Amino acid sequence: MKRVKLLAAGMLVLGQALSGAASAAPVTLFGSTVDFTFDDGLLGLFGTPGVSGDTLFFTPTKFDAQAFNGSAFGLTKETVHIKVATHNGYEFSSANLLERGDYLLLGPSSAVNVGGQIRVFDLAAPSTDLTAPIASQVAMTTVGLPTHNWTASASADVSMLDASAINVTLENIIIASAFSADSLAFVEKKYAGLTIGTVAVTPVPEAETYAMMLAGLGLVGWMARRRGATKLMA
Repeated sequence: MKRVKLLAAGMLVLGQALSGAASAAPVTLFGSTVDFTFDDGLLGLFGTPGVSGDTLFFTPTKFDAQAFNGSAFGLTKETVHIKVATHNGYEFSSANLLERGDYLLLGPSSAVNVGGQIRVFDLAAPSTDLTAPIASQVAMTTVGLPTHNWTASASADVSMLDASAINVTLENIIIASAFSADSLAFVEKKYAGLTIGTVAVTPVPEAETYAMMLAGLGLVGWMARRRGATKLMA
């Protein structure tokens, strides 16, 4: 009986491990000039993404924070890692994040905010990275109904990395606070779009190509001189 229980427990653990492995897998979405690769089991509150052009976008439904009746702070955070690779003939120029949502403030001691950062590094040289803070474009201070829209953004110059594949980390934080018994604060993220800027690269001829071009020009020049000499002799 003991052996049966041990066998059943072992099969349960194995089944959980296999189901966990099956639920998380790398997924690649193809953009116009870049490809986005991520672990679909680690997106958390961001939800399932889509691609439009070179923008990887999320439309979360449960990414919110709230506080009310003097409950102090409510904080919600999520971090995702995304690998981005350029198509042949393109190189990175920028990484831009745009986020949108809404908020509600009631009472004199309520406040909301959004924050976090984007972090970018070259996958071939990860010791150097770039960071940029996520900040709301306008103050989120309007009180009363209806809910009010907010927009936040961040941008990083990626051209200095000279990379063909980068890792982009999105760290998102939203905060609601209410410090009095008659206050309420609510904030929700409804959209996040990561847009990767690229520029077309002009191919640089290799040394062998230059040599062939010079040889061709030399041959043309020699033939021109020969024709000139033949005309003089005639």
